[in-house]
Amino acid sequence: MAGLMRRLVIEGAHVATVDAVDREFAGGHVVVDGSRIIAVGDGPAPPWVFADGVEVERVDGSGHLLTPGLVNTHHHLYQWLTRGIAQDSILFDWLVALYPTWARIDEDLVEAGAEAALAVLAKSGCTLAADHHYVFPQGSGDIVGGIVRAAARVGIRLHGTRGSMDLGRSAGGLPPDFAVETTAAALEASALAVERYHDASADSATTSG
Repeated sequence: MAGLMRRLVIEGAHVATVDAVDREFAGGHVVVDGSRIIAVGDGPAPPWVFADGVEVERVDGSGHLLTPGLVNTHHHLYQWLTRGIAQDSILFDWLVALYPTWARIDEDLVEAGAEAALAVLAKSGCTLAADHHYVFPQGSGDIVGGIVRAAARVGIRLHGTRGSMDLGRSAGGLPPDFAVETTAAALEASALAVERYHDASADSATTSG
């Protein structure tokens, strides 16, 4: 147990494991060492949890439901910046209304919007979010890096996906031309984002693709 910072013990909650057989415990326990769940079961935590000299934080979960963290599988975090605009529009009209604004985002704006959007997700019980960002205006900085930093501050796991657009308004697309990329530039930037930010370790908080 060397180097262990804290053991968290939650007891008395209704535990929904969402495991392969959907076990539930009306008054169960969950024990966490660092970032790893090491015990789940019915009733109070077993005595060994408290017997090895590790610092323990006990939480009374009575009256609460305890489940695994929720997973948001598809998000566009930057769009939090413009929530409330063109709310009554159908999809195509909404995109037409907002692309001129989205085409002016940059690293700092996206980082701020991502932090706010991820904080809302965290408050709802989400612990992993997949963000699909695809608007990279010319000169906008390291947008993917801004999203990664925002996730680290909020403390939520992030799977970042670097999308792209190569069809600007002059070629019949919706976004202004300066907000799209060539296919070659998009592929190069996507490879660089994976090189910079993908972490394949077991306790990784950030993956990219």
